[in-house]
Amino acid sequence: MHLTLFANPVCAIPGYRHFTVNSIAGLRALDNYVITDEERIEDASFGNRFRGLNEYMKWHITDYSDEPNADQHKFNLDVDIYRLQRCFERNSPSILI
Repeated sequence: MHLTLFANPVCAIPGYRHFTVNSIAGLRALDNYVITDEERIEDASFGNRFRGLNEYMKWHITDYSDEPNADQHKFNLDVDIYRLQRCFERNSPSILI
């Protein structure tokens, strides 16, 4: 659902984000930004709010490296997935319709 490629040489390739977004259907966030409908549809424009890499779509990833156990880690991942889906729903023009 979420993929981060920061500091990876693939980020330097022009159009890598568009290609990655359209190659992985289940991907909801890439490089800490929720993927917008506008990014999935070639040459679509839904206004500034729905534009990719907009601050509305900024996704803050929590560091869970100090989790005490696997159950707590899984619970926190479920919470993050829930938050990611809500952010996607609030900022998707096709879901709003």
